[in-house]
Amino acid sequence: MGSFYTSHTLRGPSQRQVLDWLDGRSAFVSQTDREMTTVLDEACESQDGEDLAGLALQLSAHFHCPVLAVLNHDDDILYFELYEDGEKTDEYNSSPGYFDEEVEDNSPRGGDALRLAAVFGASDAAAIETVLRNPDYVFAMERHDALATALGLPKQCIGIGFNYADAGEFPPGTAPEYFSRSGGSGG
Repeated sequence: MGSFYTSHTLRGPSQRQVLDWLDGRSAFVSQTDREMTTVLDEACESQDGEDLAGLALQLSAHFHCPVLAVLNHDDDILYFELYEDGEKTDEYNSSPGYFDEEVEDNSPRGGDALRLAAVFGASDAAAIETVLRNPDYVFAMERHDALATALGLPKQCIGIGFNYADAGEFPPGTAPEYFSRSGGSGG
């Protein structure tokens, strides 16, 4: 069985600001690293697209910042939505035919490399485009890791969602203190 996780990476607000805004919502929030703060939300772990999109929209609108909402489904699909100032501005699916057998071309769809580069301050849009289109990734987490590298996102936030953090399963080299708990039990 592959990985299942969701995350929201914000560019701009600090860990403290995000924790204060969550106000009791059950989540883990990363330390702010190079202006990036990642939220691992319990409700989004159901992988319901409405929860993922709803939280991204709310965070982006409230903080007037970009939010990259990521979903890894069984390490077979990397899906993301980009929100800016409360508006969805980009969407990507690495395997659009996974749940729809009528899709003839299962090549990755969406993902605007130039927009992603501009939003996250990355200097090489071509590297981002390569990650988005490369058919050779075996696992979605590998693609997520490569995308994070190309965008300059913190590596501690790859391959982890609320359920993994709640079980104490952090990416290699990541101290549990990197994340603070908000709301819910233990929060």
